[in-house]
Amino acid sequence: METVTLKVPESQVVDWVRNLPPTTKRAVLLALIPGLDELDALVDYGSERMRELCAQRDIDWDHLTEEERLRLVDDLLHEES
Repeated sequence: METVTLKVPESQVVDWVRNLPPTTKRAVLLALIPGLDELDALVDYGSERMRELCAQRDIDWDHLTEEERLRLVDDLLHEES
């Protein structure tokens, strides 16, 4: 079987990927980023842990602005135990 090489501008490839259905985009990401599932699991764990920490302080994580979230995380990191 003969191999054919096409020269396509990078922007065209990006446009093609953007137009893919979500499940296919995810398949592309999984092929390009080894360990993506592990990263997703870590992000999910971190999100759940932040919600738990917020609940202990009567804070609704989901209704905080991005700035409020960053300030809260900074406060938690610098909190004395």
